[in-house]
Amino acid sequence: MTHPVTFLPAEKTVHVEEHATLLQAAIQAGLLVDSPCGGGGTCAKCRVRVLTGRAGTGGSSHRLSSDELELGWRLACGTRVTEPLTVEIPATSQIARLTTILVDGEPVSIRRDAHTTGHLGVAFDLGTTSVAGTLFDLHTGLERATHATMNRQIPLGDDVISRIAYVRANPSNLKILQARAIETLNDILRTLCEACGERPDAIYKVTVAGNTTMQQLLLGFDPSPLGETPFKPAFTDAQTLSAARLGLLTHPDAALTVFPQIGGFVGGDTVAGLLASHFDTLTQPTLLVDIGTNGEIALLHNGAILAASTAAGPAFEGARISQGMRASSGAIDQVWLQNGDLHCHVIGETAACGLCGSALVDAVAELLRLGVIDTTGALQRPATLTEALAKRLILADNNNAFVLAYDAAGAPCVMLTQQDIRELQLASGALRAGIEALMQKAGVTVNDLDGILLAGAFGNYIRRENALRIGLLPPLHYLSIRFIGNASLTGAKRALLSHAEFTRAQALRSRTTHVELASEPNFTDLFMEHMFFPEL
Repeated sequence: MTHPVTFLPAEKTVHVEEHATLLQAAIQAGLLVDSPCGGGGTCAKCRVRVLTGRAGTGGSSHRLSSDELELGWRLACGTRVTEPLTVEIPATSQIARLTTILVDGEPVSIRRDAHTTGHLGVAFDLGTTSVAGTLFDLHTGLERATHATMNRQIPLGDDVISRIAYVRANPSNLKILQARAIETLNDILRTLCEACGERPDAIYKVTVAGNTTMQQLLLGFDPSPLGETPFKPAFTDAQTLSAARLGLLTHPDAALTVFPQIGGFVGGDTVAGLLASHFDTLTQPTLLVDIGTNGEIALLHNGAILAASTAAGPAFEGARISQGMRASSGAIDQVWLQNGDLHCHVIGETAACGLCGSALVDAVAELLRLGVIDTTGALQRPATLTEALAKRLILADNNNAFVLAYDAAGAPCVMLTQQDIRELQLASGALRAGIEALMQKAGVTVNDLDGILLAGAFGNYIRRENALRIGLLPPLHYLSIRFIGNASLTGAKRALLSHAEFTRAQALRSRTTHVELASEPNFTDLFMEHMFFPEL
């Protein structure tokens, strides 16, 4: 079950799982709430005020007075969502409060004129499939606008392996991929500025977090060495250069900073995720899992951090699915069983024309529970199906398929095919195998884990019970699985607004050890094992 939480004054609404904390909800909304203790409830800096709806006081009573509690004040880290809420985040609790703007650690004097050249900054999450950017006023620290779009490199390869192969086939293709990455960022820069009535030449600072391949393609580094052992990245330290010289639509003196990289395919997005999730404040064994075209995994144990990347493929983001699409209008994003039939929610409350990754996981999980899909992933017709469900199992192109939605005339319009299920098995199996390999290397079992932090645009919308049912995640209690939103973008925002935060990011990278899964002797066996769905 999910509940809407509206945050003011940002006027952002997100739907979060029941019992998620307000701090987790704020992170999912892309809002930076001050929580230097990492959500442990000890610093009391994440004070928010609940304006509508009921919120328990148990997680706040030890740090707030009875009068404050009566007025609706709560600690975001200790307040759980059990019904729709409207919540105010006061300026004193926003991490974006700034008195000095820093570029590469040096103070920059900026006038208070709203249109003074050089007062804006942009943080980017440069993903393989989708790219997101957020525009900030660097003087006030306030978020002005956020926009996301598809990566223009996709027609030249829908995952990092195919893009590396594209460059290896012809070295001149590197410039083509670099140009498309820059075009994608510029598309977002234009949209952000138009939305706020600003000029691109007011952008004075840019931070980018992405996986190793994406960051290297953006900067024009040949990614070919990533295509063969030892999978060596072109750089590990952060890179800072002129944004305008790279071709970005910014102030001529704007600085572009690209996050440091850990090793292999574990890049700046993982470092940004470690920063966003306060990994340096945690003490118990914890997994950070960023689900996307590349699945990044980090494991904290005994003060050390191990990190790995696995090629999950783009299925979680709707690609390579017969009717897959992004989470946009017309996409089925939720599937559930009720009164003997499957029901769907369609984004935009319009006619269904496809399904996104969260619906794919939902549908497969429900069909596993019904016995329509067996542990091998095969679609079948069990004898116990209701009439409504039996009607949905059809033949399409001589293979079994399951109808998720019908059009106005009653004809099937969105179907789940046998190949779609195979694509999910590949993606889920690769990610789960990576998790298990990392845990085995650290000598950690699922019973040792304090929790799983689920990141990524897809991770925001996945239903925990369904992720567990398909075997995507280890069998931990679902309440121990916490959503932290687009951690890569959140980390990039923190680094944009605070030099101290960027220093923390570099320190986290330094204490993280890269694990190359291809070299782990048990990874292939684990992958084959987790290609199968778990038994009920």
